[in-house]
Amino acid sequence: MTNTPFLCGSTWLRTDFHLHTRKDKEFSYQGEDNSFITDYVEALKQAKIQIGVITNHNKFDLAEFKALRKRASAENIFLLPGVELSVGDGANGIHTLVVFSDEWIDKRDYVNPFLTTAFEGKTADEYEHENGRSSLGLVETIKRLEAQHKDFFLVFAHVENKSGLWHEVDGGRFGEFGKNEFFRRRALGFQKVRTRDKSLNVKTWLSDWYPAEVEGCDAKQITEIGRGQACYLKLGAFTFEAVKFALLDHAQRVSSEVPSFKHSYIRSIHFEGAGALGGQTLSFSPELNTLIGIRGSGKSSILEAIRYALNIPFGDKSSDKEYKNKLVGYTLSSGGKITLQAVDKRGQSYEIRRIYGEQPDVFVDGKLQPGVSIRETVLHKPIYFGQKDLSSSGEGFEKDLIEKLLGEHLCDVRRKIDAQKVRVTDAIAQLKRWSRSHEQKNGMVAKKTEC
Repeated sequence: MTNTPFLCGSTWLRTDFHLHTRKDKEFSYQGEDNSFITDYVEALKQAKIQIGVITNHNKFDLAEFKALRKRASAENIFLLPGVELSVGDGANGIHTLVVFSDEWIDKRDYVNPFLTTAFEGKTADEYEHENGRSSLGLVETIKRLEAQHKDFFLVFAHVENKSGLWHEVDGGRFGEFGKNEFFRRRALGFQKVRTRDKSLNVKTWLSDWYPAEVEGCDAKQITEIGRGQACYLKLGAFTFEAVKFALLDHAQRVSSEVPSFKHSYIRSIHFEGAGALGGQTLSFSPELNTLIGIRGSGKSSILEAIRYALNIPFGDKSSDKEYKNKLVGYTLSSGGKITLQAVDKRGQSYEIRRIYGEQPDVFVDGKLQPGVSIRETVLHKPIYFGQKDLSSSGEGFEKDLIEKLLGEHLCDVRRKIDAQKVRVTDAIAQLKRWSRSHEQKNGMVAKKTEC
């Protein structure tokens, strides 16, 4: 895929776990046959869905899925194979979204043989619709899937509605499911949770375990794709494993909205010129960034180049200052240029440009902004530690470290300390006055006695 969304690592992407296509009997499409794939992917793109699961009712069409995935891939949209399985449990069956890894479709189609087993004794016309019911219960279904020795997970569709897990199962059965190792291992999501009281009941029944709450449009035509509430997953790759990991770590990686950032951060840095990194662009996450590499791979060069672009001075106890300045020269070389994209805590974008040997310039929307303080306005008081700085232990290092890490956060503490100093000083002065008064009194008594 080109223009991958993972240039700076994990990112939040809108995900739809419940998509239908024209191969589903409940789906309506009035367009030209040869336009369906393009129209469908365009609808995903317009809805800003970048991860989707194709889950037709009790049916999987490998040829259509591969065509959709190929077209979607060109738009940086990742599709996963799945099926909305009507499990033979509860009064109306339980609609269960089974999401398959690529092992199920790579060498051959293993999905349809499983469906044939699940609906043993029935023809495709009898079960390839939303009211079809398999001959297997929920736990037995999971066991049959696991017997294929290929990875998968389950998301329970529209849990509060008819044929939804919460609608079809009572508290006693929930308690049983919550203790079942197969269920706990494979059930990773509840779709369309709407009632908080019901979710609290389910959490009580399941005791110490509860999966992710996710969304899916359950569209029956292209115009319905993207409708309803959104769901975002934080992923670092377009893979089944990444989606599964996000659901397992749902407290940190599943959200109903993209988290906003209230701090300033560096978006990217670009190097121009004949230096060691000339022509290279590095993208950064607004969250944690980690540079990993062997000795001499350029980690310190990048760090010092960023320090130089931001015009950050060395700390009082910084070591190897000459070496660090030479790193900047090696990285940029004569006439080399750094262009750094940054965002302040209010979301305003800036571009900082610095030619080696000159002062940095700040631009907003391509226009030079003279007088803008980089370390006050753009990136507010950045903290810098270079190579070996944290391992230093000379005189005054601890104070320098605390100042860098806490800085202005110590203002209130300092005010309290100063106020306490005043009170202590006043108390000492009062004691001294009392002491002098006592000595004077004793002196006067002694003189009176002598008289």
